[in-house]
Amino acid sequence: MIKAQIALSDLSFDPAWVDGGVSVGASHLRPHAHPMLESLFVRGAGRWFVVVRERQATGRVATDAVNVVDGVDDAAFHELYQASLLWPLDYLMVEVAQAGQRVRVRAGLLGSVPVYARVLDDRITLSWDAADFADRPAFIDLEIASHQLALHTMYAARQLYTGVVMLTERASMHVEPGRARFRYPDAVAAAEPAADDGEDTLARFADALQRVVSMRPWADGRTSLELSGGMDSATVATALTRRHANIDSKGILLQGAVRAPQVTRRTLIVERLGLADRTVDIDDYPPGLDLRPPPEPYGFSREFYLEACSALWTTARERGRDVLFTGIGGDELFPAYVGELSERTANGPVWARDARSYAEGLMTPRALGAARSRPMFDAPASPVPVTSLLAHACRAPDLLKHGQWPVNPLSDPHLAAFCHRLPKRSREGREVMRRYLDMHLGPDVFPKGYMKETFADVLPPLVAKHAKAIATQLRDCALADLGLVDRDAAIALLDTIVQTRAHPATSAFASFLWLERCARQASG
Repeated sequence: MIKAQIALSDLSFDPAWVDGGVSVGASHLRPHAHPMLESLFVRGAGRWFVVVRERQATGRVATDAVNVVDGVDDAAFHELYQASLLWPLDYLMVEVAQAGQRVRVRAGLLGSVPVYARVLDDRITLSWDAADFADRPAFIDLEIASHQLALHTMYAARQLYTGVVMLTERASMHVEPGRARFRYPDAVAAAEPAADDGEDTLARFADALQRVVSMRPWADGRTSLELSGGMDSATVATALTRRHANIDSKGILLQGAVRAPQVTRRTLIVERLGLADRTVDIDDYPPGLDLRPPPEPYGFSREFYLEACSALWTTARERGRDVLFTGIGGDELFPAYVGELSERTANGPVWARDARSYAEGLMTPRALGAARSRPMFDAPASPVPVTSLLAHACRAPDLLKHGQWPVNPLSDPHLAAFCHRLPKRSREGREVMRRYLDMHLGPDVFPKGYMKETFADVLPPLVAKHAKAIATQLRDCALADLGLVDRDAAIALLDTIVQTRAHPATSAFASFLWLERCARQASG
């Protein structure tokens, strides 16, 4: 949400709002400019703060991007400050005490566009784009890299480059001359399902969903939504079209056995909801596998299918669409609790266990030892499910670069809390969501047991096709030089993919390739 270069020595000077941001001495703080965002800059006696935040619904997208409040007394300053902390949508706040040259950076609870930070000596860099920290050679955090190689799910302040942290949801960072510290928030209590009293939960689910999609101002003629053909994106599309029209839908069409049912399902949804649809074929925009230095630096994570997504986001921007609704978060809305799982499903899907086994086969004993240690640096339990937060972090920088502001209704903490407490009969098989879609789209769109769209068959043949080029580029392996990966094991895994086209093997190899890219970039 913000980019900043702050020298603590500049904070003794008086700040001013200049050209869309705060200037103080030679330092500057630049909120991201987007119609769905607004900034508040408040100056009091010896202190000030700036917050960039998502706009709340007012019936339209407002045109006043900033509100400057200057010279307020302590009571007014405190009132504005508290209101900013309690903002119901996402935000990023930077507050300064001029005496002592102290800075505190706070993040909101949605984590939709996380900000990264680095403190070198007494100089702070903030950015919503982790690629900005590739401006100099970096040292890879070997413990983080080991956990990522092992396909562990981690949401933490610590990142792949030492010295760079992510402001996780509700976290804060405190900096003063000679000292910097990071503070996680308190953990959120785990949800428990409600007793089944026989009440029909459909109406309550529909109301909760409508509340979420109505929280932001409506950008008429500027809104798109991702429509994969699955239940999550279809639910968001249905909720939006119950209130609004003139919405574009965007989708990536897959190949193989899933294509025909995906196309049929998307066609029904588009026609019945009155969407203006745009699609691209995954074969026309295959994922990049090249290990050579890219035209632009990498961040710490990346959408695997960025090429196809970028094509859709570009068409959205060309059509004047700059707000993108997604279905991120739907997979996490209906968890199964202890006592509801069978022995077969308790340890997760078989393919995921196989992928972890392949990944561990790449790793050196030193890396395996690090990966098997229990991490003590993860962020505490959050109102937004962790996998949703990680998906936000993965996609947000590229969305902003394409002029899009992401809105992820199914990641909303209030909706998640509501769904997590539903009785088993409403959660199992996403039953309440399926009934919602049946009511608005018809029972023929998502019948029980329908064939789901999946990207599982995209990467295996692509990796096999380019195996010789990949093997040549892996003659030099940065992760092997760091002592994390056995290069021969990586080549053996590549041969396994050529021979079997196995999805689990490809998942492990694709994750390895991404980390290899980042390690090469870090070496300068």
